[in-house]
Amino acid sequence: MMKRAGYIQLNRRPVLDEDGIPLDILEIHVCSTQLCIRISELRNSLHSDSPARVEKLKWNWMAYIGGIAGLARVSKSGKALNIDLTNGERFTVARDALQAVLCNRERFASVAVLPPRISAISIRNRLITDYCPQSSFEGYGLDTGGEVPA
Repeated sequence: MMKRAGYIQLNRRPVLDEDGIPLDILEIHVCSTQLCIRISELRNSLHSDSPARVEKLKWNWMAYIGGIAGLARVSKSGKALNIDLTNGERFTVARDALQAVLCNRERFASVAVLPPRISAISIRNRLITDYCPQSSFEGYGLDTGGEVPA
């Protein structure tokens, strides 16, 4: 069972891009944070398996897009849209529920938390002794003067 983190909905108010042009977006409300995906990028991502930008949603006198927060792409199985944020948090929404929101059959769809990925950095920075239970200098008689045979 996945833990619910928030919801998605189509934008209910005007949102401006960097140039002040109104956008159609999908709002993502997770963990008391507002994010968004541009509808045009999302539709392209759903059809071509390319990633879509997840952007911050900020407020001044109106809602506007405030920078990239991560990427969204279709899962390997094709049944969900996975959202990977730059801070390491991961979320998912069922593709059927997402399509229902995009087609205006539903107003909201639930977003669930995904477990964090295993960091590739920690795997790359292992010591050789992590893989060898015995010391590689065993049998050289290092306790007798510390000389290694040539």
